[in-house]
Amino acid sequence: MLDAVQTQKAANALLTHIKKKNENSNDLLEDDNQIVWLIIATKKFSDASKTKPVRIPLKHSITKPDTEVCLFVKDPQREYKDLLQEKKVKSVSKVLGVTKLRNRYKPYEAKRQLCASYGLFLADARVIPVLPKLLGKTFFLKKKQPIPVDLTKSDLKKEIERAISSTYMHINQGTCSAIKIGLTSQTPGEVTENITTAISHIVEKIPRKWKNIQSIHIKTSDSVSLPIFNSLPGDGLRISVDRRASGKKNSKSEEAASEEEDEEEDDE
Repeated sequence: MLDAVQTQKAANALLTHIKKKNENSNDLLEDDNQIVWLIIATKKFSDASKTKPVRIPLKHSITKPDTEVCLFVKDPQREYKDLLQEKKVKSVSKVLGVTKLRNRYKPYEAKRQLCASYGLFLADARVIPVLPKLLGKTFFLKKKQPIPVDLTKSDLKKEIERAISSTYMHINQGTCSAIKIGLTSQTPGEVTENITTAISHIVEKIPRKWKNIQSIHIKTSDSVSLPIFNSLPGDGLRISVDRRASGKKNSKSEEAASEEEDEEEDDE
């Protein structure tokens, strides 16, 4: 389990370091609103990777208000543009149908530019399986995999806002997962609350749960990792003892001790 005090100390140390670094930097382009990552290291590899990311709720949203959002939808594209307008969804900047995505963004450079043009990508859950092939590796390398949303929901505005305000866990075949958990512009308390809100949902998706977690750290893309959890040596291990063998050894020991006592009495 996480130690709330240690988590708060790590968040405070990380954000203080970033703030001082930015104050001392001469680079006018220095980003003062970086992502804080939660790094989960497990003891064993995951059995399988999944295309669909797992939604993790947060106490404080890490999506900036001015973030441009692109939504991938089924054809016809116009139908979903009208649907968003009808439901008064204003947080989506671009709606892109599968056919247009396939035809207009086939070259690698076009995919790269599309990835760079938007801060967040959503997708109708029904088209998620076909997107990896259409988008290529760029989106996954930049950790901008489309987030699934249910466009059949009656309260579509709430569904979109819920997706935008959450973070996501991408399950892969490895022993390490990186999850966006906060922003350097947030307070240590807000980052800590995001971690404590998210951790139970994250652990629930890990095979063997806490028994399989080796360590948990927080960091930015260019900072050192600060620990907030480390499993103790031998955690989750059980040593079995053959009771029969143990019983035999104990019997022999008792016999030997008895013989020694008899010999001492004879000497007297």
